[in-house]
Amino acid sequence: MQRLSLLVPVMRIGYAAAMTIDVTDHIAPIAARYDAFLFDLWGVVHNGLEAYSGALRTLSALKNAGKTVILLSNAPRLGTDVDPFIARMGVERDQYLRVVASGDMVRLALAEKRIDPGRRFLFWGKGQDRSITAGLDFEETDSLDSADFILCAGLNDDQTESVDDYRERLELAKAGGKPLVCANPDYEVMRGDDMLPCAGALALAYQQMGGETHWFGKPYAVAYDYCETVLGGIDPSRILAVGDTLRTDIRGATDAGIDAVLVTGGIHAREVMRTGEIDRAALDRICAEAGLTPVAAMPELDW
Repeated sequence: MQRLSLLVPVMRIGYAAAMTIDVTDHIAPIAARYDAFLFDLWGVVHNGLEAYSGALRTLSALKNAGKTVILLSNAPRLGTDVDPFIARMGVERDQYLRVVASGDMVRLALAEKRIDPGRRFLFWGKGQDRSITAGLDFEETDSLDSADFILCAGLNDDQTESVDDYRERLELAKAGGKPLVCANPDYEVMRGDDMLPCAGALALAYQQMGGETHWFGKPYAVAYDYCETVLGGIDPSRILAVGDTLRTDIRGATDAGIDAVLVTGGIHAREVMRTGEIDRAALDRICAEAGLTPVAAMPELDW
């Protein structure tokens, strides 16, 4: 896989060859060509409230076929913290090798000083995501003035807050030269039928202000390098990624030399699934605009 230093979290630019996107309801015929799989969680395996039945069938079938599955998530916490969350939805632990979350990537970068934003941090996000720094030599503060950097796992209350509620704090952080470490590059996430803002929306606003921003997770190379290590060097041509977002899942896999399947019932459902079925013209349009060509598209993951 291509390499990109953690010190330079800049998305690589790729291109997509002109080819037809296969539209299908079942992944089994495609899966036969691959040995390992990178499945996104939110929008592919579950919707934040319950697991999709088709995804559970797929995980079971891949386990029975002896295939290796990594659940690659932009969750701003450790993968081991995600395990019990998805277990409650019926995702069995022996159906996947491990969850690789963006929180794991942040923790590794901080622990090994691949980035060095300072020691004292101001935390934004949900309390359980503080596990990113548990046991490391970092100190949390509740004051922006005394913080060396912001550890951004999300909005403190994504049900009621928006990016606009943080603009004044972001401006103060920029004026103070505070780096922002983004533990979830997603701009928004599905929870049931609702779309909620994520850490990536805050990080994007800060970056656009000119603030120093470090990104971890998909689509950045750090995510795929991490998975390559976990998989023990499986050739990228034998890996298939499945995700519901062109900007993160499909772009990241494509830039890493990995084939990808787009699930259209997630983030892009409002653009592609307005009639309940895939609008082929809309699918071709959003993929062309992104410069990406997934090997296939399907309304939802199913075997």
